[in-house]
Amino acid sequence: MDRTVVITGASRGLGEALARTFARAGARLVLGARDVARLETVAHECGGDTIARACDVREPTQLRALVATAVERFGSLDVMINNAGFSVYGPLLDTKEADFDEMLATNVKGVYFGCQAALRVMREAGRGLIVNVSSIAGARHLPNESAYGATKWAVQGLTGVLQQEAAAFGVRVTSLVAGGIATPFWDGREYVPFPRERLDPARDFMDPAEVAEVVLDVARKSDRFVMPEVMCLPLIR
Repeated sequence: MDRTVVITGASRGLGEALARTFARAGARLVLGARDVARLETVAHECGGDTIARACDVREPTQLRALVATAVERFGSLDVMINNAGFSVYGPLLDTKEADFDEMLATNVKGVYFGCQAALRVMREAGRGLIVNVSSIAGARHLPNESAYGATKWAVQGLTGVLQQEAAAFGVRVTSLVAGGIATPFWDGREYVPFPRERLDPARDFMDPAEVAEVVLDVARKSDRFVMPEVMCLPLIR
């Protein structure tokens, strides 16, 4: 796969699965995350042309630096995957302002300025793909997700507007709307948006590697082929 791909939040969960999937496909990778030690392990295991860089998506300067690394080292940026996310679940009445602010900064500001950094480069190239990792929480109304859901609805709105703006430059924009994925994301949570007595994330939710394969398929499409939204949901029996 002759593509340079930047992935945020690549040290674990879906981001790690994306890194490994694109690495197997032969992509050149620039991976960003706050957990640098874990990120470097992932990058080493991906092998090939893979670079790990500390990146806190709450800081636009770090997102610009991540994109700049791709251009400086590999000469291009073909795919930007804004994957980094943060969540605290619980009733609206129990939501703490600090948690709300961190979700906004990570899930909305991080995606917004990740898109901006990528689009500035892709505009000059006249091509590229931006994938914003959203959530079913941005398409459905689920319990205990008032704050997290608000950020993902914002990502959906941003993605829709950006699709119209970026098309003028030949840049495609896709939203990945994912349901439950079996990752450490669910570990130790007091509140969840699903009935615990009926669902077990490890048993019932999607394999992150399979979701990553969906994103890879989108990235392999022709530059003239646009998928505005891709929705993946676990089959709950």
